[in-house]
Amino acid sequence: MSSALRQRRFPFRGGRARPPRVVIARPDHLGDVWLTLPAATTIRRAIPGAQVAFLVRPETAAAPRHCPDVTDTLTAPFPSPAADFDREAWQGPTAVVARLVARARFDVAILARPADPWSGAILAAAGVPHRIGYVEPATLPFLTEAVPRVAGRHAAEEAVALAMRALAVLGARQPTDLVPVVPPRWRVTPSDAAEADQVLARVAEATGDAPIILHPGAGWRLKRWPAERWGALAAAIHARYGVAPLVTAGPQETLLAARVVECAGGAAVALPAPISLGGLAALHQRARVVVATDSGPLHLAAAVGAPVVGLYGPSDPAVFGPLAPAARARVVRVSLPCSPCGLVIDPPCGAMEHPACVIGVDVGSMLAAVAAVLR
Repeated sequence: MSSALRQRRFPFRGGRARPPRVVIARPDHLGDVWLTLPAATTIRRAIPGAQVAFLVRPETAAAPRHCPDVTDTLTAPFPSPAADFDREAWQGPTAVVARLVARARFDVAILARPADPWSGAILAAAGVPHRIGYVEPATLPFLTEAVPRVAGRHAAEEAVALAMRALAVLGARQPTDLVPVVPPRWRVTPSDAAEADQVLARVAEATGDAPIILHPGAGWRLKRWPAERWGALAAAIHARYGVAPLVTAGPQETLLAARVVECAGGAAVALPAPISLGGLAALHQRARVVVATDSGPLHLAAAVGAPVVGLYGPSDPAVFGPLAPAARARVVRVSLPCSPCGLVIDPPCGAMEHPACVIGVDVGSMLAAVAAVLR
């Protein structure tokens, strides 16, 4: 970093310049937060001393907290990603969170969600001088710089592009500089490993020490494959490989996991107890393969090096696919004229659950993908 940059951008405290401070807002599901973490890596590699914080929902805070490139994690009572923006109702939370954000004296804010008036209101009220986001009507009033989205570009690349704009504002990069996307990094702690040990000690007789993991849940209902299909896949895996798949679930997905195990007819095992996100990461590290919908756990598994098979429906895998080498990742989907539509709410097919692009994926295709990554 040049001396001109230090003097121009960052005020002196006690005769010394402080490193730049950047906050990245992503009030979304876990998978979206995961695919935004490369932005933090990009900034820290360009300016090693930079302080990079994430502003997220409490439910997803474990993801940035486990990333070694994130120096702080702030949470706010953001509504569900499906909620409509209510400016009047959001004024109270805006004032409370903005005071906390203002104390950190951030130099730049990145609004990584395309339409995000919730974060925009907080960051503007906090007085962050540079606020970078997308050219979206809901977000534009809160920005100091708007960046157009590139159709078909991977979500992680989009996040890195915003990080590059932030670096340009800080004087550390030219706007035209390009850098490769580095997959999200996850720090597995000793307590995470111990939690995974406890799970495996209870299920290893059925699953083996390196389990095949199935994660049927997803943040959006339209992404979910029927429990009966998951059960049939578990039974097919048991028949072929002689082990019972381990079915994992988030806090709101335990009934779904139980239904999958029931449909498997004794050929699958459910998590014996709730597990933290860190414990799940440690469990994924030991898995032979993780099979999941387009979801946060799929991206988590890819980040810790597990072979993965992802089932995709309305979402475009070119935009939201797992960040993993082709040798250890497979995406399974069906090609339809309307798919991928990219809409997880009110898709053009009118489906409320199990759209044709999801139902069209058969058990045989999923089993073949599992076999491919295991080879």
